[in-house]
Parts: sequence; structure tokens; C-alpha cells
Amino acid sequence: MTEPAPTNGPLPRRSLSELVEAIRERITRGELAPGERLWEERLAAELGVSRIPMREALRALASEGFVRSERYGGTFVAALDADAAHDLLDVRAVLEPLAAAQAATRRTPDQLAELRRLLDNGIWARRDQRYEDMRTLKGQFFEQLAIASGNSTLVALMHVVRFKIEWATSIELIKRAPRETRTLRANILREIVDAVADGDPARAATAAAANVDAAYASQGWRRVVDTRFEPATKSV
Repeated sequence: MTEPAPTNGPLPRRSLSELVEAIRERITRGELAPGERLWEERLAAELGVSRIPMREALRALASEGFVRSERYGGTFVAALDADAAHDLLDVRAVLEPLAAAQAATRRTPDQLAELRRLLDNGIWARRDQRYEDMRTLKGQFFEQLAIASGNSTLVALMHVVRFKIEWATSIELIKRAPRETRTLRANILREIVDAVADGDPARAATAAAANVDAAYASQGWRRVVDTRFEPATKSV
């Protein structure tokens, strides 16, 4: 994507949310690379819209952190560096145990069935080595956990976090993960679902926290409260 292309003729209407989803998916899948310039006219032509809704979609993605705009310099795909990935994990450490706990007391039978379906699909994807599907299902699982919580604020937050999870999850990292590590993570997710099914919020939150702790360990990181807000050592 090196130069803009003009749009010609009438264009079909697409909602802002559809445009945001389409561009966000290209970013999370790596089709639009970090640092790549996003030409409004070319994207508008590819997605069948005019420049005005495309501009609004890019603004929405900038507010979510997927793109960045430079004054008079254009719009570019943002980079998810190690600090941003660590920040994302710190956010998950707060949101996911809350979602699990509330889901344990509020979930409907259909929502529980969807959690089980996503969990089983993830297991089959792991067995078949469908790494892209594994990454997608992981994000969908935690978004569904938030939906099952019945907490509308949490649902809105986890919708964005879901795509950040996909963006931060490297396919190569999934491939390199030892079999026992994948089995451990799958068992933790199963424990979350079982605790939700049993209506046990404390157990569900504990399992969700264990999943995040496993993610910290895989990166060699520590929780934010363990590292970033420790009191400075006083000199004697």
C-alpha cells in the first residue's frame, strides 16, 4: 500500500462498526503491518465506501490504539511493543477474573453452552495445529466470558481487549510452546468453564487469574502491582 487510488462510481453503504471490524482484522492478522501507512482513498476503494466514513473508522481505531495519526503526516498502523503487550496483560489481570466471577452467578444456559463450544473448538484447533484458529478462539473465549457476566461495561471493554489479545499473540510463539504448556492452559480454561457451570465465583476468578499468571510466566513478566508500584528503596 504505497500510494492512494481514486474511487469511482456509487459505493454501497457500510456501517462504521463494519469498517472498524474489517480494518482491525487486517491489523490483528498482520495483513497491515506495524508502521505501514494507511491511505484513506485506497482503503475506501477496497472496502467500498467513501472517504468520510473511512476517516471516521480510522479515528475510532486510533482511539482503540490500533492506528496512530501524525499531524500533517498521515495515518499509520500502530506497533504493539513489549511495553504495550505488558500493559494489555495487566488489564486482563483485572478484567478476566471479574468476568469469570460474575459469569458464575449470571450466565444463562445458552451462554454456558457457547463457552463450552469455544473451549472444545480450541482443543480441536490445537490438535490439528490450526494456529490461526487457536489465536482467534482464545480472544473469542474471553469476550464470551464477559458476555456471560451480564456486565455491559465489561462487555464493551472486553470487545476491544479481545482483538488486542489476538494482535499480541504471536503465531510463532504458539507454535513454539511446549505441549505440556498448551495442555496446562487448556486445563485452566476448562476449570474456568467448570467453575462457571457450578456457579462458584471464587473458583472461577481464581482459575481466570491462574490463566493470566501463566501468560505472565510465558513472557518472564511479573504482575503490575509486583513491579511498577513497589516503593523505592530508601538509602540509609
